[in-house]
Amino acid sequence: MYRQNNETGERILNSRVAHIHARSEGGPRWAPEMAEEENRSEDNLLLLCVEHASEVDDTPEHFPAETLREWKQAQLDEYAEIQRAWPLDDAEAAEASAASFDPHQVGVATAGATTVVAAARCVGLMVATGSQQRRVPREAAQAWQALRERTTRSMPVYDADGERLQVEPSMMETKPYREALEAALSENVAALEPLAANLVAELHAVAAADKQLAPWCNWVEAQAGKLIAAAGRWPGRPPIQDDEVWPEAVAELQRASQALSAAWRGDEASMPPEREVMTEPEETAQQRAAREHRELLDLTGPWVRVTHRPYNAELYTRLVDGMHLVAGLPEIPSLLGVGLESTARHASRVARNADDETYRFLIQQAAELRPLSCAVALLRHLMLTAKSSERDTLQEEARMEAMRLLLAETWKVPDVWVDNKAHARRLLSMTAEFSSIAAVRNTLVTAIDHDAGLLPVMLDGMAQWSEQRDRETWQYSGASCQINELPEWFPTEQVAAVIRRQLPHLEPADEFASERHSDDPNRLASQVLWIAAGNDNEW
Repeated sequence: MYRQNNETGERILNSRVAHIHARSEGGPRWAPEMAEEENRSEDNLLLLCVEHASEVDDTPEHFPAETLREWKQAQLDEYAEIQRAWPLDDAEAAEASAASFDPHQVGVATAGATTVVAAARCVGLMVATGSQQRRVPREAAQAWQALRERTTRSMPVYDADGERLQVEPSMMETKPYREALEAALSENVAALEPLAANLVAELHAVAAADKQLAPWCNWVEAQAGKLIAAAGRWPGRPPIQDDEVWPEAVAELQRASQALSAAWRGDEASMPPEREVMTEPEETAQQRAAREHRELLDLTGPWVRVTHRPYNAELYTRLVDGMHLVAGLPEIPSLLGVGLESTARHASRVARNADDETYRFLIQQAAELRPLSCAVALLRHLMLTAKSSERDTLQEEARMEAMRLLLAETWKVPDVWVDNKAHARRLLSMTAEFSSIAAVRNTLVTAIDHDAGLLPVMLDGMAQWSEQRDRETWQYSGASCQINELPEWFPTEQVAAVIRRQLPHLEPADEFASERHSDDPNRLASQVLWIAAGNDNEW
């Protein structure tokens, strides 16, 4: 009566109720003498598979009414024989067993049989229901994909090689399609959860009747949970073609159920897999360092919030050592609380109440830090903390040390650019404040003239960082850099000339058009050329 789709596991009706004598004149095996009531009675009906139902009507000369009645009688005889295979009801079976066996053992066996069969029935119902429900999110995903295809067709955009790019619809256009898909998946889960609850109840009864079957019961229960998880999942946002998670969950649940039935019958059965033990993923050295740094900032938070806490040399040293860990972090909102500036501020506040001699030593020690960004950040915050404490002499000493370091740096060494990549713009802006815009511009011109190979690292240093967030959940998903504008002290024309010499085929491009370049140096260089041509790269 039914067949199963091998790809989706869905159960599909494969039978039709056919008429032996046609219902209307001209039809196969039409019997004009037959009354309408007789024509519609069950004696004139026959259950056939879809394939033979069509064949019987298409070639009635090969299938006369007498043959079809013989088929019908054979179906009825087979059914009657099946019914006779178990002639006893429960009361009769109990009576017979009472005279032959231990009633308790028979009761356990009877209960086990009932619950195992019930559990198998629950599994079948879960699979059939889930497979039927799966078509709804499939249709929702297809509708979403159709929207994307329409959007791409309506807005032809090509990459540098002339290949057409996928254009995503707006968030407002996407929202109803996303909600429809998520609602369909939620409905799938809602339809399966009560069926799973019934299954779990039957499994507990099986284990109570025969404790040796408990491992198989646990296996079936675990797979039922995975089936529900698969029912609530569709790969990708925007959606992609359905993956193998759902059919694999169906197949594994059926395998576990069949193994339980086989184990109950005493047949050879697949052994349940070892139960998964949930363990926390092992922390990497980098993750441990990041966690410990956050914990250190939390620990020193009181020194930032109040002004009376005494100087703690051990905490100060730990904070200074931690500055090297965060020196390379870009200054984006998600990292400001743990970045270089925040760490330097915590260190200066821990040092606030050190005596003058100690504070002066800390200033001299800070000036020896490397990279330059660490030294200048710490000196700047020691200066600000001294200012807030009205310790003018110490404030001036910290300022002079920072100025000395900035004015002494020639920016001719690639390592200086690399080590200070995330803070180069800030450092050079501070240098311009201490000297002049023209002096900084001359310094950079001298550096690039001295070594044109500085171009890639110089562009990295000029990049402005921003963070990406998922437009649906607003969760942080990464950081990117681009050059939207260049400061007045940057020698734009001279650097653009170097770019044209080194990359003669590179075209100017704004922030969006430059994304065709997969490597950062070419992408950032095209943005500098765009700005050098007098274009505004900001929206």
